Amino acid sequence: MPFLFSISGYHNAGKTTLALSLYEILKNKGYKIAVVKSSKEKDIFTDIPEKDTWLYRKKGIPLVGFFQENLFTLYLNPENLDFFSLKDWYVYFQSLFWNFNIVILEGFKNLDMVHKIWVVKEKDEDLKRIKSEIRNLLGFVVKDDLEKWESLYPEEKFFLFKDYEILANFIEELIRKYEPRILLKINNKKIPMKSFVEDALIYPLLGFIKVLKDVPDKIEDIEIKIKLNKKLDKEEI
Repeated sequence: MPFLFSISGYHNAGKTTLALSLYEILKNKGYKIAVVKSSKEKDIFTDIPEKDTWLYRKKGIPLVGFFQENLFTLYLNPENLDFFSLKDWYVYFQSLFWNFNIVILEGFKNLDMVHKIWVVKEKDEDLKRIKSEIRNLLGFVVKDDLEKWESLYPEEKFFLFKDYEILANFIEELIRKYEPRILLKINNKKIPMKSFVEDALIYPLLGFIKVLKDVPDKIEDIEIKIKLNKKLDKEEI
């Protein structure tokens, strides 16, 4: 499952600039990253009335995809998908982007279960009020006066806006805490797995291992490497 975190803040605080910078750094570290932006905009910019995708959506189809040469647009209808809470959206994001390492969310300040970084826009922003309203808030990104902010709110964690590397390292440390239980590599390529696949591998394997001789009572870590004596096609597996 991917690690989700949100970059939140007021309009024009610099969320997109920060997200793009973190994307570049984390991508260069080898992470596969997706980005999802929330908006209060009601207009549909990529859907033309009376054209195909518009007609599909008007018919009430809950999920409509539109493939173009260099673009894939996905239309989701929350009402028809029975998504009545942001918690459902959190689960859906994890399912939709399961083969990514990280999903950066821009906005989504009310998505309680997601870790958030708040980008401070104004020098007089009431961070205590923000802290009381926003759940799972990890820290604040400020444009300047870092020492002043730290003295005003000594219990909070602060980052300077342009210290992208420091913030990226902080996020990477968080990701390591939520690493998958199984690392699967095939031909030295990491293969992501959903949690039910991890369960299907872990529990039967533990059952076989526990009956072997000299296996300790407390098992904390298992390492297995399988070398095949020939290349197998998917049809042979």
